[in-house]
Amino acid sequence: MTPIRLGLLAVALVALTGAVWIVFIGPEPSKPAPTQVAAATSGSSATTTAGTSAAPSGALPSPVESATAGQSAPPVVNPLAKTVPAHSVDPAQLTGYIWPVNHALITTRFAPRPPTDGGFVMINGVSYHDGVDLATHCGDKVRAAHDGTVLYAGRDYDPYLGYQGDAEAIYSRLQRLGRTNEQAIVVVIDDGNGYRSVYVHLSEADAEAGQVVQAGDVIGLEGETGFATGCHLHYTLIRMDGPWQQVVPRLLPFGYPPLVRERINPLDVLPWADPDAPQVLQDKVNPPSPSTEPATSPAPSSSESAAPTISPAPTQ
Repeated sequence: MTPIRLGLLAVALVALTGAVWIVFIGPEPSKPAPTQVAAATSGSSATTTAGTSAAPSGALPSPVESATAGQSAPPVVNPLAKTVPAHSVDPAQLTGYIWPVNHALITTRFAPRPPTDGGFVMINGVSYHDGVDLATHCGDKVRAAHDGTVLYAGRDYDPYLGYQGDAEAIYSRLQRLGRTNEQAIVVVIDDGNGYRSVYVHLSEADAEAGQVVQAGDVIGLEGETGFATGCHLHYTLIRMDGPWQQVVPRLLPFGYPPLVRERINPLDVLPWADPDAPQVLQDKVNPPSPSTEPATSPAPSSSESAAPTISPAPTQ
């Protein structure tokens, strides 16, 4: 066999061997280039951001993620978060307050009271009634005592009263007992100065969360909802950045957190000389002046003649 034929035969054998290897074994799979991997990861991240959130289970979605197309979701509000100035002024420096009920009778003051008779917080180891009770008549108008923003209006008000901790256990217990409607109707207003005003025992609330009010605006009607023995307004002032006070231990088994923000005596803030203040306070500031009317003459005795005495005419 000539050298040329031998060469052609060798080439044919090599080609046949390569074809068999490709059919039965196949080539080694190729690896994507690093730039391709990076591009794929970036695309996956963009899809997660624009679509569903990768937040852990149970996490609240952000307003952007929970919004529908063309709409903005309302912000998630934590009622226990402090959104007030870090250092409020002392109660004696507060201004702009008016009486929430006009010409009321003060039935209970901010003062020591037994835990079983309305005491709520402990001050220096003593149980205190944490507000002032003002009574006029059922259905009387209750007004905002200060400019502010309504935080809540209804019966599930405790989360807005400044507890250190979660007050949800209070309502969980009431729901189990079927007694949620036994709670008082309450309006809570952020006064915008580090304090919150709380209006309790309303027969109805004429305000809603998010509403901006001015001092004197009607926010409800005087009533006796909740644990009340008659129509009156229980008015409480809370200093939201003040010191913590202890809740009376008797309430802890009912789900109340043990600590709550400082309660302020409303009579240290509301103006006593205001014409709408209780008369007893107005009289302390401006005592009534003594009567200027002349004293009445005593009635004549039975032995005296009721006819006037006439002097005799002079002689000529």
